[in-house]
Amino acid sequence: MKIVIIGAGEVGFYLAKRLSYEKHDLVLIDIDPEKCARVQEALDVGVVQGNASSQSVLKEAGLGSSDLLIAASGVDEVNILACMIASKMGVKRRVARVRNPEYYHPSSILKPEDLGVDLFIHPEEEVIEEIARLLMRASASEVIEFEQGKILLVGLKLDPNCPNLNKPLKEIGTEEERKNFRVVAMLKGEKTIIPTGEDYFNKNDQVFVITKRDYLPQVLALTGKTDEKLERIMILGGGRIGRGLAEKLEKKVEVTLIESNREKSIQIASQLKRTFVYQADGTEIDTLAREGLLNMDAFIAVTSDDEINILSCLLAKHLGIHKTIALVNKQTYLPLLPVIGIDSTVNVRIATGSAILRFIRRGAILSAATLHGIDAEAIEFEIPKSNKLVGKPLKELGLPRGAIIAAIVKGDDVIIPYGNSVMEPGDKAIVVVLHQAIPSIEKKFS
Repeated sequence: MKIVIIGAGEVGFYLAKRLSYEKHDLVLIDIDPEKCARVQEALDVGVVQGNASSQSVLKEAGLGSSDLLIAASGVDEVNILACMIASKMGVKRRVARVRNPEYYHPSSILKPEDLGVDLFIHPEEEVIEEIARLLMRASASEVIEFEQGKILLVGLKLDPNCPNLNKPLKEIGTEEERKNFRVVAMLKGEKTIIPTGEDYFNKNDQVFVITKRDYLPQVLALTGKTDEKLERIMILGGGRIGRGLAEKLEKKVEVTLIESNREKSIQIASQLKRTFVYQADGTEIDTLAREGLLNMDAFIAVTSDDEINILSCLLAKHLGIHKTIALVNKQTYLPLLPVIGIDSTVNVRIATGSAILRFIRRGAILSAATLHGIDAEAIEFEIPKSNKLVGKPLKELGLPRGAIIAAIVKGDDVIIPYGNSVMEPGDKAIVVVLHQAIPSIEKKFS
């Protein structure tokens, strides 16, 4: 597939890197020569330096012969104008990253089709939804739902309380219990693996387990955790994410929001109906304690400064707060944070990129999700009648190294499969796969 990506910033670079694994024909456009140079040095993709709202620049990038435009620059108007031009040039699918809700709100005079956009991506809203999912499962570092929530893929950090430390996976739980869950990926140090029964649970491992929703409490028990309800939540940062999250949560739980800027805190207090809003510095532990941090069940840091978010979450954890979530946009920090004690992280680039990848991978692929901090992805496929995988035991399928079929959905039934399990036409398969194996696994299921 030929794809043009506008914007070589964090989101555009991330998407180009991910899509280059899958051997797409990629061209990136950016007005910044330094960003263009970074892409040329790091990735094997085409690069055009210039203003993406210019027709001549878009033509130079070969937009007219492209299958897909991803407009992911930091300027809403550039992204929308590029999509309008792409629509006139006959590009089949067009995605725009847009932050201003006036462009995509249902009451907007101009509809997506008027702007030439097939899909609007709103980065902050993607992050808000992800944080809300994490708060529903207090013990998990990550929660991904499949099949309207019937299947959960949860990330869990193994701490000293785990009763199964230093045991091989094949010995964790009884044989009957293992029919309801599967460990499908593990981060050991900085290495991501798709484990076998011979791999061990070790302290500080980050493990990803797929299970049926109803069986989640048992999975948590096997890792020494419980699924506690969070009723009092403190949010640090009154930007778009902090405000939007408070507005979403205040109808269900008690929310306190901390903002360092006085004018902004007054404005937020006038906008939110049930949230307690205070002006304070998020790194001053005495101030946070005075505003009620010690009574909170969860602390969420979503300021624009990664270091403040990390430091404040560590302070909260030190004070015994059960759940901490940090917004961290520097990719290099992500693998380290579970080790130093932060429960969960969210990342604008990954949340935005995952939403775009879900749109790109339509057809046999029903959904896809990136797993934070590790080099793996979960993809849900529908099994077509003509597929060569039909009717064969899984152990005979010859799946590529770095891939595992984590669950099979047969009608209303969810199966955690083993070597003798068989897929039939119309079944759905959830596959966890390392990035380098994605092209091979997509070919297998196409």
